[in-house]
Amino acid sequence: MRRFIRHVLPVVLLVVGAAPLGVAGAASASASASPVTAAAAAVNPAPAVQPGIREWRGGHGEFRLTPRSRIVLGGADAAELRPTARTFATDLGALAGRTLPVVTGTPKAGDIALRSRSADAQLGAQGYALNIGNVLEVDATGDAGVFYATQTIEQAIRLDDRHTSIPRGTARDWPDVEQRAQMLDVGRKFFSIGYLKTQIREMAWQKLTTFHLHLTDWEGFRIQLPQFPGLAAADSYSPADLRELQDYARTYHVDVIPEIDLPGHATPLTTYDPKLRFACTSMDQGKWPGGELGGWTLDITKQHTRDFVHDLLEAVIPLFDSKYVHVGGDEIGLDDKKNACPELVSYKNARGFGYTGDVFVDFLNTLNKQVRSHGRTTEAWEWWDQYGQQSSIAPDRTIVLDDYIDSDPSPLVAKGYTVVASPEPVLYVSPGFGQKIGDYGYVDIGDTYENYAFPTPAVGGGRVLGYKVSRWSDSAETQSTAFFDHFARRPLEVLAERTWGSPRVPSAWTFLSQVDAIGGPPGSTAFSLRALPKAGMTVSTDSEETTAEDGRAINVLDDDPYSAWHTAYSPAAAPMPHHITLDLGANRQLAGFRYLPRQDAGTNGRIGAWTFDVSSDGVHWRTAARGTFADDQTEKEITFPTTSARHVRLTATSAANGLPYAGAAELTLLRPDSDSGPDKS
Repeated sequence: MRRFIRHVLPVVLLVVGAAPLGVAGAASASASASPVTAAAAAVNPAPAVQPGIREWRGGHGEFRLTPRSRIVLGGADAAELRPTARTFATDLGALAGRTLPVVTGTPKAGDIALRSRSADAQLGAQGYALNIGNVLEVDATGDAGVFYATQTIEQAIRLDDRHTSIPRGTARDWPDVEQRAQMLDVGRKFFSIGYLKTQIREMAWQKLTTFHLHLTDWEGFRIQLPQFPGLAAADSYSPADLRELQDYARTYHVDVIPEIDLPGHATPLTTYDPKLRFACTSMDQGKWPGGELGGWTLDITKQHTRDFVHDLLEAVIPLFDSKYVHVGGDEIGLDDKKNACPELVSYKNARGFGYTGDVFVDFLNTLNKQVRSHGRTTEAWEWWDQYGQQSSIAPDRTIVLDDYIDSDPSPLVAKGYTVVASPEPVLYVSPGFGQKIGDYGYVDIGDTYENYAFPTPAVGGGRVLGYKVSRWSDSAETQSTAFFDHFARRPLEVLAERTWGSPRVPSAWTFLSQVDAIGGPPGSTAFSLRALPKAGMTVSTDSEETTAEDGRAINVLDDDPYSAWHTAYSPAAAPMPHHITLDLGANRQLAGFRYLPRQDAGTNGRIGAWTFDVSSDGVHWRTAARGTFADDQTEKEITFPTTSARHVRLTATSAANGLPYAGAAELTLLRPDSDSGPDKS
């Protein structure tokens, strides 16, 4: 197992970033110690934020916000930090019900002091240190580290039911890699600016840094360019939209990287200007979805095509602030297709290249020169050397390469390249293809969290710049955003945790339960509700399958999405309705629940019509909600007016497919954010 702590700290240091608030500290008293000594020895565990804190030394007691608390900036860095401080103040207002004033000066007890002049080089540009005592002191080397510290503080306050306190202690926290990224395929499926903003806020909550937008594919070119009237799809982004999006992203320290996929995936371009097409069928068509329509790959043997691409990039690059411009480069025909194209072979011979593959490497290097002339860095998918393709030249080593076919980026790094890794078996989300473990594009979150090494080699001048979850829309273009989010949410949470370098908890399911306990960021739809921890709950049901499969009711409480409760079908199934009942151990304030159907892409057990009842004594029941679940495997969230209950019962009155089965992978109860624990009445 890879170790994340890079140097030895004093023995009093506790690396317990995943320990939940309120759990006994890692320092334990000996059997012979007196109760007073044991109590004195107990120190605060680290707040169970996400990503978890790398280094923590627990103190005693808590820092508490008061009516006089302020956010205090030092004079030297006040101008740099003021925008982050204002965002922080707004978020704290949503959390604590009062917006703290942002001032310059000397902090007092109850204040939060933000500083960006740390000399601690190990923190890097994105790390930070916390000293939590009478004053909560944040120190970082720059604005980004201060911002990530504020996200940690907000989550820690969220975990306190009063939303006013954080355990005292000191922390040092920094990421393993610079880029922790999400790619979204908006070329095949258009996503609104509002949706993209939601993704940005959630990414910042998890300390993800980079939003890579795949802006063109065979379904559409998504940027409106006045220099190319008629090129953009009906659903596309104006320059004003992109400006608004990037200004919002800057607030949350998220970098928006544009991708114009060249020379493959070029159907919108060749439809706009048919002179850009290859004449040969072998290169004009592609084996990938949409490639059968023709016009898949630009004919880069023509000067007309090269001039068109140059002018296109000249129009696109100034619209974006990022230092990176992604030019695609993937999924052009393999060597047999290239060698079967007469005009490509003639061009190769005329230029003195050894292989037809050299034509495309040379084209990528030409694009790189243009991107670099704008002071930017080129990014591209690694493709030229995959699947046995041959070339006698290589992409310039100033190009950042996205390694997605290999599980380990080390060989590409060893060639001297800077690499962003997005290995298909580990980080590809393609719900149009993969909806269960073993499918292409379905992330096995348990294996990725517990077993994938996320290697970060740095050899021969090469290094790993970061890791990326790549979200593809192939064959799912008509699905809802909720459908896409269902398959992407957990992989993004795992990516955020593992690439930060947080100490791992024993299992992925423990980790996910802690993420759910935090909830969403201020301002999000998930902000007002939090998952009720399942520890201590008991479950009963009228029917469960225990012979043909493990369909026990207890599976709805294990936070493992791959196990499930399923009603009995051996030797025969009992008729509907079926119910499952949870005992919470004490009355709690409830405001909703989440129902997760089985996650193996099977349809049996998916509940159709349902009733959700609550009770304080397990005898007298009242209905909190009723309805019908959609017939798909996405998690469903139901909310209702806040009510107090110890017992809850989900009754399935029909199945989505009409068969006599009910089931669930998980049943998660939601409490209002203001819930302060078991009811005392």
